[in-house]
Amino acid sequence: MRHTKIRYCFALIAVIMTAMAFTQAVWAKADVTSTDELSEATFAVQTGTTCGTDAETHFPNAQIDYYNTLTDILTVMRTGKADATVCDIGVLRFLQIDNKDIVTVGDIIEEIKLAPAFPKTAKGQALCDEYSEFVRQLWDDGTMKELDDAWFGDDESKRQVIDYENLPDTNGTLTMAVDASIVPFAYVKDNRIVGYDVDVVARFCKAKGYRLEISNMSFDSILAAVQTGKCDFASCAITVTEERAESMLFGEPVFTSGNIVAVIDHSINPDGTPNTGENQSDEDTSIWGSIRSSFEKTFIRDDRWKMFVMGVVNTLIITLLSALLGTLLGYLVFMMCRKGNRAANGITRIVMFLVQGMPMVVLLMVLYYIVFGQLKISGLAVAVIGFTLTFGSSVYSLLGVGVGAVDKGQYEAAYMLGYSDRRIFYKIILPQALPHIVPSFKGEVISLIKATSIVGYIAVQDLTKIGDLIRSRTYEAFFPLIAVTVIYFLLEGILRFGIGRIELNVDSKRRKTRKLLKGVKTDD
Repeated sequence: MRHTKIRYCFALIAVIMTAMAFTQAVWAKADVTSTDELSEATFAVQTGTTCGTDAETHFPNAQIDYYNTLTDILTVMRTGKADATVCDIGVLRFLQIDNKDIVTVGDIIEEIKLAPAFPKTAKGQALCDEYSEFVRQLWDDGTMKELDDAWFGDDESKRQVIDYENLPDTNGTLTMAVDASIVPFAYVKDNRIVGYDVDVVARFCKAKGYRLEISNMSFDSILAAVQTGKCDFASCAITVTEERAESMLFGEPVFTSGNIVAVIDHSINPDGTPNTGENQSDEDTSIWGSIRSSFEKTFIRDDRWKMFVMGVVNTLIITLLSALLGTLLGYLVFMMCRKGNRAANGITRIVMFLVQGMPMVVLLMVLYYIVFGQLKISGLAVAVIGFTLTFGSSVYSLLGVGVGAVDKGQYEAAYMLGYSDRRIFYKIILPQALPHIVPSFKGEVISLIKATSIVGYIAVQDLTKIGDLIRSRTYEAFFPLIAVTVIYFLLEGILRFGIGRIELNVDSKRRKTRKLLKGVKTDD
């Protein structure tokens, strides 16, 4: 039966990929030649950037949809869910190296300057001034022109960043916030974060004696990380605007660019070959050849399987620690509240109201940016704390339901036999309550491992975030997602099996005879 299910899973994946390939092959649409044709179009733009604002300004009657990654934007444009995008021309130049079907329409609609962002503090001002002076020197001696040619050219070998992980910290350590999916300003290569902005910052740290630490997070969380002091600064294709300048400092611009409209040319494929709309029969372009190619780019190239391993490890750390600590927390709180302690019950109700009533992603961001905003605590630790609170509240509720399911007559009978309250609970009540609790507990653990997929908002490289990073480099819209899905299924299966074994052991019908109560011991 198990092997049959596995075969069905692989067959389903093959059917999905075949359908996607067919959709992309037969999709055809008239080419857009002017921005006037897009006045009522659907635009796909990246969350947290100024592209959405520019799209709303220049196309007031258009529909604006927001996405987290550029890969998602390319996908919805190629499948017809969006007609166009507004994108930074520097990012677009890099995308067009591997995506020949992306073409611009019209001229730049808004000129922009990209610069690092610093907090509005005395320390932030001093660092901003020091950095700006260094960048001006790079502009004067022509280094910035060399960096532009290297990072926006076709020669991948020129895109190198110094070993910033092992720089001497003679003047301390700086933490920089980035989104490593904004190519070529910051992205993952050979399991390191590299890019145009990273290169400039690494040169600055080397010249000034700083050690550099990079905190990778979602783009719409970067500015919050700077404002709250979680990071010393951010540099990742950040557009300078008057509104943003009210909340933070901007250093010397490192790139002068502009936002421009781009669409998909459906007459050509991403690799530049003509799109004839006909199915190819040779091995390399067959569905199985496509799967092999996607597998190689997703797992083998640049040893990206190591990134998946890191993502799985972080996901399991958060899940297992949160489940363990949350179970302990829920149990301790339940034991304090079960006798009706007013103070304990009052505090518990307030905390549960706050924790359970708040969306998980909001809770994590409140903990990371506000509660622990001034502390140098990792996103992984904050994730464990946040999920421990939510899982603990679930365990508390499960214990209340399970214990409440045991008839009160059990207590009365045990008291009549002379048992203490402690022995009654642990020997009589809890064993009968556990069979009611464990099935729901198993469901909570499975829900927990899936809920961890949002921790990328607080700079944690979990399995889902790793999948997004790989998609941003391979431009594979679907295969990394399928790979992440399969890995989640495997992890869930392992957890189900483990908790299932616990469920068998707490079943009172399977308890060994020697563990059953025989009555009150006497000296007779």
